[in-house]
Amino acid sequence: MATNKYEEIARAAIQLFDQKGYHATSVQDIADAVGLQKGSLYHYIENKEELLLRIASQSIHGFNCELELIRNRKTSAKDRLIQAIHHHFNIVTGDIQMTTVLLREAFLLSHEQHGIIKNATDRYLDLWVAVIKEGMDNGEFVPGDARLAALSILGSCNWVYRWYASSGVNTPSQIADYFCELHLHGILI
Repeated sequence: MATNKYEEIARAAIQLFDQKGYHATSVQDIADAVGLQKGSLYHYIENKEELLLRIASQSIHGFNCELELIRNRKTSAKDRLIQAIHHHFNIVTGDIQMTTVLLREAFLLSHEQHGIIKNATDRYLDLWVAVIKEGMDNGEFVPGDARLAALSILGSCNWVYRWYASSGVNTPSQIADYFCELHLHGILI
């Protein structure tokens, strides 16, 4: 439950953006969802794009904060990569709708606004690359292109928002374990 009116507005917008898409959601839709007049909504937000930017920023901030801590831990690169995959799954499956807004709708922001999100997502990718490169450099992982490896892992992990269901057979942790096994050891016998 939202603790203040802005949080209630943001949660309603997340649900509407997830269900209808950013462009198909009107400011009136958001106002109706929280029981406000359209004009009153502007007391809490500047406009719909600013609301999307704040939601996307909050989402990517959640991804980045913990990964910064994981990146700096004094454990093996393999252990940090496993922790990073689990962290990613926890964020994605913890709030599928917010992740959907970040991964699907944030690209609809204007060039300047999208640049803010792109910088934050680039930072997230850089953290993954750093962990993988360290593992390659110290012999834990096979040598190769750390950025390409990170993009491969993130590509598969990001897609989870499209198919994961909390009512499914596997828990997020079980799925993350499988992805760790798959990315660290492959599917060959």
